[in-house]
Amino acid sequence: MAHRKSGGGGGGGANWMDTYGDLVTLLLCFFVLLYSMSSMDETKWQYIAQAFSTGKGEIINVVVDEPNPENDPSAIYVDEEQEQNSQEIDFDEFYMYLNEAVESAGLQEQVSVEMADTGVYMKFRDNVFFAGDSYELLDEGKYILEIICDGIRAVDKHVFAIKVNGHTAKSASSSANEWELSSGRASSVINYMLSLDCCDPDKFSAAGYGKYRPISDNDTEEGKRQNRRVEIVFIRNDIDMEDPAVMQELMELEFGKSFVSYSDADGTVSEDSQGTAAETSSAPPTQNNGNYSSKNDRLNEMKKNPPEVTVSDTE
Repeated sequence: MAHRKSGGGGGGGANWMDTYGDLVTLLLCFFVLLYSMSSMDETKWQYIAQAFSTGKGEIINVVVDEPNPENDPSAIYVDEEQEQNSQEIDFDEFYMYLNEAVESAGLQEQVSVEMADTGVYMKFRDNVFFAGDSYELLDEGKYILEIICDGIRAVDKHVFAIKVNGHTAKSASSSANEWELSSGRASSVINYMLSLDCCDPDKFSAAGYGKYRPISDNDTEEGKRQNRRVEIVFIRNDIDMEDPAVMQELMELEFGKSFVSYSDADGTVSEDSQGTAAETSSAPPTQNNGNYSSKNDRLNEMKKNPPEVTVSDTE
């Protein structure tokens, strides 16, 4: 009796295994590609879809790269230099920034911020930075300087110079050397600002004036608190040196308000200037035709033309 032959595993019937293996390999590559894309980008996805759907059963080689502005006008690209420049501010914005910082800290009574032709002036009264007879910065003072330095970094290219002045008040109970104390306080402020790397060191200068440039009466405690102060002046680099008002501010900043006064055409000091000088020990100068008269000039003029002295019988 004839026996039936069992079907073998060879021949054309086994070709489906090769096709199946290729399909599994392609699927594996596809999902590995999807997994490698941490963030899905629409442009990249279009490139991939095009590679797998050419319509002819073919797979083309596509290099997926970052799109550029030339072939993708809708894309937004951030230039690092442009982003850095967007953080820069001008002097008006710097002035508003300092005002807002003072208000946020609730220091309106202790700190004043003023805008002038030459730049921004800050005055820190009494114990904002230092304790009595000390030039060691308090933690509260360091915090304020850190906020200020954040603004300096943003306005740095517009800053020509930063001047820090230290002042003390006349006090009979203090044994501290007023010159050392005032200059030491100015130096402490600058040293801490330098440690914060807010601008080039060559922009800084410090001065200590002791008790000799008061802005109030030393006979009252309130006046003494106003006189015990630290001033920080930010001088802008676009000031007009030919402007008399600018030159006057710079002279007053460096030498005090009583250093230079204006004279009339004949070289005499006007009555307005004398009246103002009598009101305060450091009187602001007044302008008369733009002529300047120093103290030495006025003394020499008085020697040439001494004032008449009349003797009275009564005291």
